[in-house]
Amino acid sequence: MGAALISLKVSGDGDRAALHEAIWEDVQEFIRMYTASSANNGVYEYLSEAVEDARDRDLWGADGERLEWTFRDYAGCAARSAWVWEHWFRLALAADRDRFTRLADKHGLSLGDEPSPLADLLAGDERYVELRGDLWSVSEDGLHGDDRFVDVTELTDRERKQYATARERCLCGPCTKLRPEPRFRAAMLNMLSGENAPSAAWYLARTAEPSPELLVALVRAGGEMHDLVPEVERCARRVPGAWQTLVSLLPDLRGGALGLALYALAEVARGDDDRRTLLRELDASLGGSDEAAVAAAELAGRIGGGVPGLPGRLAAVLDRDVSDRLRHSAVLGLVNLHLPPRPAPDPEIRVRLEREAERDTEAGKLATWALTMY
Repeated sequence: MGAALISLKVSGDGDRAALHEAIWEDVQEFIRMYTASSANNGVYEYLSEAVEDARDRDLWGADGERLEWTFRDYAGCAARSAWVWEHWFRLALAADRDRFTRLADKHGLSLGDEPSPLADLLAGDERYVELRGDLWSVSEDGLHGDDRFVDVTELTDRERKQYATARERCLCGPCTKLRPEPRFRAAMLNMLSGENAPSAAWYLARTAEPSPELLVALVRAGGEMHDLVPEVERCARRVPGAWQTLVSLLPDLRGGALGLALYALAEVARGDDDRRTLLRELDASLGGSDEAAVAAAELAGRIGGGVPGLPGRLAAVLDRDVSDRLRHSAVLGLVNLHLPPRPAPDPEIRVRLEREAERDTEAGKLATWALTMY
């Protein structure tokens, strides 16, 4: 009897059992994003009994310094399901490592094992394909399900072409989208111009090797800026030369696209020269009233500590007739610039915060809270 095993080393004094369950929930949430096809129903049905069985046998949970998830293959009768879940689990850990690192930190623990690089996992030996309304493990002699087998000689011409491709590279849902396959990438890039841009950006930012061209496409999407910020920041962190790529774009960007570029630059800024360059861009954008100004106000508070005159220029935004969103961003920036042990705001800035606190808005609530600190 065989079993597929995921084992993660953790350190710290936090709750290992709680982190174990939280990681599993997040892995499932991540994988569902890639496996909406009904062809995967069988491998989800496998979980309903396999997980409880593994718990009963103490094969599922925290064991000292390690967290373990075991997927039993039941003497080969569920080998396809057991091993595809191990495959998907590893893909999730590699593709969304930041998410799991934050989750561990939330539980007072640190992850000790570095995952295999996503590109290596996508080029590995695992081979799966969706055919005939099911997910199959691909081998030299044909297609294997949990309790079914289709010999290669029984495949139609169309199926044989798909099978031949799957012999070269895995075509399960996560691999197809994380690689990504050209058709999927093209579809997601096309969606960046519409209402589904946040979903498309989510997928694109997690692909195996994001390029400068992809970063540019995400930034230019603009749209509802704040819906795209996490994915643009993620992509910027992973693209070599992101700083130079982004700086070269700035003269041609406006509104939400410029705001996204500013967030991305803040994510990859290194050293005093980069900080000074970014601060100049933030100062220039603070004079506007668009999404770029919203981004600049928040980022000024994040990176502008100790810059002479910046708090006053940021506070001046509150003297203008601007959107509630920009007002909130400006107050947030001011709060961050004056968090103890930094100096309290000067009287002119305090007056503006007091005036803002009279408003029944999110900015007003934040200003009210900020005034309790000084």
